[in-house]
Amino acid sequence: MIKCKDGSKTFTKSQFNDDFCDCFDGSDEPGTSACPTGKFYCQNAGHSPVTIFSSRINDGICDCCDGSDEYGGQIRCKNTCWEAGKVARDMLMKKIATYQEGVAIRKREIEQAKISVANDEAELSKLKNEEKILKGIVQPLKEHKERIEKAVEKERVQKEIVEKQKKEAEESESKQLKVEEKVDGVEQPPANNNDDKSAILDNFPSDQHDVKEEEASKIENKGEVADKDIYSLSREDLGREIGSRWTGKKPEQQYHAVDDVKNDHEASNNVHDEENNGYDTETDDDHQHYDDDTDEHMDDVGDEANDEFDSSNTYEPDEEVDMSDMEIESSPSWLEKIQRTVRNFMQAVNPFQTPVDTSEAENIQKEYDEASTKLSKLQSKITRLTKKLGNDFGPEKEFYSLYGQCFESKQNKYVYKVCAFKQATQEEGYSTTRLGNWKKFDDSYNVMLFSNGDNCWNGPDRSLKVSLRCGLKVELADVDEPSRCEYAATLTTPALCLEGKLKELEAELEVLNSQLPEFHDEL
Repeated sequence: MIKCKDGSKTFTKSQFNDDFCDCFDGSDEPGTSACPTGKFYCQNAGHSPVTIFSSRINDGICDCCDGSDEYGGQIRCKNTCWEAGKVARDMLMKKIATYQEGVAIRKREIEQAKISVANDEAELSKLKNEEKILKGIVQPLKEHKERIEKAVEKERVQKEIVEKQKKEAEESESKQLKVEEKVDGVEQPPANNNDDKSAILDNFPSDQHDVKEEEASKIENKGEVADKDIYSLSREDLGREIGSRWTGKKPEQQYHAVDDVKNDHEASNNVHDEENNGYDTETDDDHQHYDDDTDEHMDDVGDEANDEFDSSNTYEPDEEVDMSDMEIESSPSWLEKIQRTVRNFMQAVNPFQTPVDTSEAENIQKEYDEASTKLSKLQSKITRLTKKLGNDFGPEKEFYSLYGQCFESKQNKYVYKVCAFKQATQEEGYSTTRLGNWKKFDDSYNVMLFSNGDNCWNGPDRSLKVSLRCGLKVELADVDEPSRCEYAATLTTPALCLEGKLKELEAELEVLNSQLPEFHDEL
C-alpha cells in the first residue's frame, strides 16, 4: 500500500498511474492527466529538473526537454537537455562571475561609504562649530553697525537743525537789511530851514505871534539837525533822523520801533534755542557741550553701551570671541583672519565720537556684510549636509555612493532620468515630466519607490517603481509603463550583489553539474 502525499488515503501499486485519481492531491497520478491538481516531474538529465501540471501529459506538446511528458507515443520528442543545459550552465557561470566581482566591489563601496559618512559627519560638526563662532562675530558686528547707524542718523538730524537755524537767521537778517535800506532810501527834506521858517511866519496872523514863534523854533531845531556833521552819525542814526522829519516822531521813538523788530527776531531765536537744546553746533564750544551731555542724549543706545565708554572716548568691543578652547590648525584659517580683522575694526571705531568717521563706519559695514554672507553660505551647507545624512542608505550604507547621481536611459523619443534620493523624470525635447519624487526603499532594499509625480490628465499622479539587480555598473534599463501613469524600470548596481545570493547560484551550478554523469549514462 502506498500513502497519498497528503496522507489522506492509501492506494495499491496497481492504482499508480492508472489514469484514475485516487488521492485528493493527485499524487497517485503524476504521469497522467486524471487529477486536476496533479504534478508531473521532468527529470531532464543534463539540465535543470522541472515540475509541470499533469494535464500537460500526453497532450502532443513537448514540455520536458527529455520528452518524458509524452511517453504515450503520439509524438516523439527529441532530448534537448544537453544543449539547453549547456546554455543554462554558461549563463549561470556568467552570472556567478558577475556576482563574485560585484561582491568585491560592494565590499569596497561599503568601506568607502563608511569613510565618507564619517567625513561628512566630521564636516557637519566642523561647520556647526564654525557657525557658532561666526554667529559670535556677526552679532557684535550687527550691534556695532546699528550703533553707528544711530549715531550717523543723529548727526544728520542735528546738521539739519543747525542748517535750519542758520537759514532762519539769514532770512531774519535779510528782512532787517530791507527795513534799513527802505529807511536809507527816503527822500531828503529841503535844506534851507530859514526859508521854511519865514514861510511859516508869513502864514500866521499878527495876533498869533506866539504861535508863529513856537513853529519857527521847531524849524530852527530842525535846522540844527541839518547843520550837524552827518558823517559823524551812524547809518542807523542817520536813518532815524531823516525818518523823524517825515513821520513826525522823535528819533528816540524811531529807535524804539526798530528795537521792537530786533527783539521779535531775538525772541524767535530763543525759542529755537530752547527747542533744540543739546544738539551740536559748528563751533568747538558746542562740540564740547555735546560731548559733556552724551549720556543724557544717547538713551536710545542703551545704558550698557554708555558704561563701556569713558570721557576720553576710548572704545572696547562688546564681546570677544574666545578661541582658547578651539582646535586651531597650523596655518591661520579664514575664520581666524575674520576674527582678527573684526576685532581690530571694532577697537578702532567709536560710534560715539562726532562727527562719525565715515570711512571706518563703511569698513564695519563691509565686514558685517562679508561675515553675514559667509554665515548664510555656511548655514546652507549645514542644511544640505544634514539632509543628506538623514537619508536611509541601507543597512551597511551600501547605497551611499548613489547620492547626488542621476542615471539615464533613452528609449524611443523619451529620455528617462532617475536621481536616487531626489526624483525621476521623463524628457522629450525641452519638455520635462516629473515621474515622481523620492519616497523610500521597499522589498528589503530591492526596490526604489518614487511617488507624487506630475498629474496625468484625468488620472492619478505619476509614480515609478525601480527594481534593483546585481551589476558591476549602475545602469538604468527596461523602462516601461505597465499601467497608466505607473512606470517601472530596472537599475543594476553592485549594492545588490549579495554574498548570500552568490552562494545560492553556486549551489545551483553544482546541481546542474551533478546531472551530467546521469546524462552520459542515458546516452
